[in-house]
Amino acid sequence: MAVRAPLHIVTGKGGVGKTTVALTLAHRLAADGARVAVAEVEGRGGIQLATGTRIGPEPSPLRSAVQPGRGRVLGVQIDARRALAGYLQRYYRLGFAAEVLQFDPLVDFATRIAPGLRDILLIGQLTHLTEGHPDIDVVVLDAPPSGRIGSFLGAGEALTALTDGSPIAGQAASVMDDLRHPGCRVHVVTLLDELPVTEAIETVTAIRELGLTPGAVVANRCLDQLTVPDPLPTAPNGIDPATWAALTSQFTSDAEAARAQTAWEALLSHRTELTVQRLPELDPEIPAGQQPAALAPALGAL
Repeated sequence: MAVRAPLHIVTGKGGVGKTTVALTLAHRLAADGARVAVAEVEGRGGIQLATGTRIGPEPSPLRSAVQPGRGRVLGVQIDARRALAGYLQRYYRLGFAAEVLQFDPLVDFATRIAPGLRDILLIGQLTHLTEGHPDIDVVVLDAPPSGRIGSFLGAGEALTALTDGSPIAGQAASVMDDLRHPGCRVHVVTLLDELPVTEAIETVTAIRELGLTPGAVVANRCLDQLTVPDPLPTAPNGIDPATWAALTSQFTSDAEAARAQTAWEALLSHRTELTVQRLPELDPEIPAGQQPAALAPALGAL
């Protein structure tokens, strides 16, 4: 079954701000009037940590700065236990056993029999999300980190080959069709530094090798460009020379760091052939839960 709502998948190396960017994208879409569900898998709890809002298996409102009447942002936790029960109900009509089927040992047993089944169940539950919630326009997935995104998104191909001809193979193939749907985009979050940029380039390559459509590369925590006068001015009257030297040294260091980011951005754009969206370094005084809404205006169309 094709994805009924546009699907945005957000991944990135651990520590680059992947969850914040997923929420920022949700706020950006909601500001345009969309009804957005931000989903997470594997019980990571990143959305709750970032927003201070507890989420469960049913979409529920997140604390948000989106203006009333324009759009809304919901959060939902995609759970493997419920996903297994949903799969068996859809394909085998075993609704009477839904509670029993959600026991962790049974889920673990089923997913050990067919490696990759857990990921297929999670993605399948995600792509069926709008069936039970037709008022959701867009789904944003806070996906696993980029080190696991290839196996996560590619589980359908491996499982189809392993279980050819079975209902599981049909589910796996359907999931891959959903991920290759024109409405699905995979965005990669990075910092403009050597290791994150290298991993982002590798991730974009892996996405393309799976036949999926890359969206944008989002560079998080970008510094403002600074121009350093040459020569540096002398200390103004009334300012201690040592204090002035420390200030100019910090200014010069920040300018060099910003120039280095620009170089990494150029390499990233060249190697991936994708647009690089820059998000600024935010004032640390802004509470974590308000950062996605504060960043949203800086995020272009994805």
